[in-house]
Amino acid sequence: MLTNAVPTTNGPIVGVEQGAVRAFKGVAFAIARRFARATPPPAWTEPRRCTDYGAFAPQPGHLDHADEESCLSLNIWTPAAADRPLPVMFFIHGGAFVTGGGADYDGSFLAAHGPAVIVTINYRLGPLGFLQLHRHGLTEADNLALQDTLAALDWVHANIANFGGDPDAVTLSGQSAGASMVIALATLPQAKGKFIRAIALSAPGRNIMTADHADDIARRVLDELELARDPGVIASVPLPKLFAAMERVGRRLADETEQGTLFGPVLDGTVILREPRDVFADGSLRDIPLWLGSCRDEMVMFLKSTPPAAMIRTTERQVRTAFGDAGWCRLLSYYRGTARPDEDPYEALLSDAFWHRPMADLARLHAAAGGAVWLSRFDHRPALEPFLSQGPTHGADNACLWAHLPEFIDRPILKRKGGPMTPADIDVAARFQDNLLRFVTTGMPDVTEAWPRFATGNEPLAIFGQPFHIVPLNEGARFRVWAELTEQSRPEAVA
Repeated sequence: MLTNAVPTTNGPIVGVEQGAVRAFKGVAFAIARRFARATPPPAWTEPRRCTDYGAFAPQPGHLDHADEESCLSLNIWTPAAADRPLPVMFFIHGGAFVTGGGADYDGSFLAAHGPAVIVTINYRLGPLGFLQLHRHGLTEADNLALQDTLAALDWVHANIANFGGDPDAVTLSGQSAGASMVIALATLPQAKGKFIRAIALSAPGRNIMTADHADDIARRVLDELELARDPGVIASVPLPKLFAAMERVGRRLADETEQGTLFGPVLDGTVILREPRDVFADGSLRDIPLWLGSCRDEMVMFLKSTPPAAMIRTTERQVRTAFGDAGWCRLLSYYRGTARPDEDPYEALLSDAFWHRPMADLARLHAAAGGAVWLSRFDHRPALEPFLSQGPTHGADNACLWAHLPEFIDRPILKRKGGPMTPADIDVAARFQDNLLRFVTTGMPDVTEAWPRFATGNEPLAIFGQPFHIVPLNEGARFRVWAELTEQSRPEAVA
């Protein structure tokens, strides 16, 4: 059944009733020409039907009939019987900045159980969102994908009250690449006052790229397309050719550069003025409660990819650069000596280096600046591929977060099927969802205080598994050897 028309700043829209929840899908918040800043869509007067997901952002597997200008849409799920303004969860999807979309996350279950208003968004992906061409005179600005998310946040702030949401109680949330976007977006002056909490699940270790590295990527892509002498032609290059060139450049970057990163938010000095971690460290965001999470075996998925993901080589290279070959060998020896029976020591070392330790470092910065922060690790193996065969690897928490208990949901863009959950899946997912919704509602993940906040000198790590439990972060031989190597590598120690 269709809903009544809801007014927005662009024009009225109608959605569909889904039981106790109203859903509005494919709501246009902006349009954008290739390599141009997003702008508001043309206004309309007659109610527009928003009952189906909008166009996917162009990405591998969805390039032949992609609609570049119309992919900037968002989706809203809101309880039908809300009697007060509800907190809002604003979710930015992951996918290595190349794949995914809001359509992979049906928020009706979370909306009903919050109760809360759930928003998922699309943003431009791959070269369309992250190729930085400003220095080449081809764009009016860089960080276009981040500006897309800011435009979506602006739309939510201006319109969500009409859908039962509280514009003064918005939580930024994201997973993987989306978590990197959350960390960057939270520090933008333009976002100030438009959110009050933030959740970042499995943010990559390096959340920001340098402008020089981004410029080098742009130059390599123009060379790959043989457009160095006429770079403006890139605006009309067919999408399959553009994305194929980016893939070739990415493979070479992994072998030739220390950073190896192809896409991500860029410290351009215009949109992103400062390194986000510095903003957290100086206390500018001390009033923003923060939840940082990761999965126990993050790197397994990337080791098992064919070929193994580029981040495997670049992470090892970065550790060797920081501590020397002897330091790398010492670390690996400790990991082998302390490995669980089912653990790959090499994978565990890389997971700590690229995922877990950077998240803990950010938690320390925020806590030291006076901010409230909670740190978690997801140790449960969902009975759903690829986790059934790979364990609690990257995305295991995300699968449980969006589950419609007792079922995992389908992921149509990534072409992953859902399926029935085991009792253990249901137990862990219910706790994870409950904690997240409490955080979205109150700014604390556990109102019983069974999960203490992270603080200087007291660094609790919540483990989502069976049973849920808390462990000290800074214990064990692995922590000690990292600390010793880090101390030894300081410039004053070397001198």
